[in-house]
Amino acid sequence: MLRKKIKNIFFVLLASLLFFWFSQKVYAQQEVFFNLSLGWQNLIKNLWQKIFPQTEDDAYKEKYYELLQELAKLKLTLKQIKETEIITNREKYLPNLTEAKILKIDPLGYIYAENPGIKEEAIVLDQNWSLVGKVVKVSKNYLVVASLNLPGIEFNTANIDGELLGLGKTISNGFLEVNFIDPKLKIKINDFVLTYGDDNYPSGFLVGTVNKINKTQLGQQIIVKLSFNLDSGKIYLIK
Repeated sequence: MLRKKIKNIFFVLLASLLFFWFSQKVYAQQEVFFNLSLGWQNLIKNLWQKIFPQTEDDAYKEKYYELLQELAKLKLTLKQIKETEIITNREKYLPNLTEAKILKIDPLGYIYAENPGIKEEAIVLDQNWSLVGKVVKVSKNYLVVASLNLPGIEFNTANIDGELLGLGKTISNGFLEVNFIDPKLKIKINDFVLTYGDDNYPSGFLVGTVNKINKTQLGQQIIVKLSFNLDSGKIYLIK
């Protein structure tokens, strides 16, 4: 009987340790899993206290647990706040937005669409407000968009906090490269990358997410996977 009880306690402790280890490996977008792990640890703590009375060291551990839980909640709240900045950008440009049907997508990265009365240099978005590119030619019946799938397009990029990452340059279909990023900036896989603002594009438009991070002698380099999607058959233009 005692052996079975010890075996059950050992199993519960092992599961708790594994759960805690995985909670440290998740990214900022996975706070739900992190909170679940902390809740599980709290359950184990309560069970353990019934078997062994709490000591002074355990009291400090309790405070540490509470701080971890508050930190997880704070991280989630900050993420939600930053996402609302993108929503605010939508509200700013929504009155000047018009849609156009896509006629053809060139393999090189040019998009041909109906002309709803748009001028050159108009910003082009997809249905989710991800940046697609810019109108480079306008005729009576159609317009031409240079999408970010074209290599060699350059513009300033920022993280979700609005901090400058560096000059981004499209390198091939679906990807953007940003070099010489300040090594002090903390960057993680799947972090959002936005426009920082320059002569090419205004600030605050979603470009994509970090796909790869390389450490270099001159700082950091990231490869960004572009997020725009044209499956709807339409593009959205800012007049």
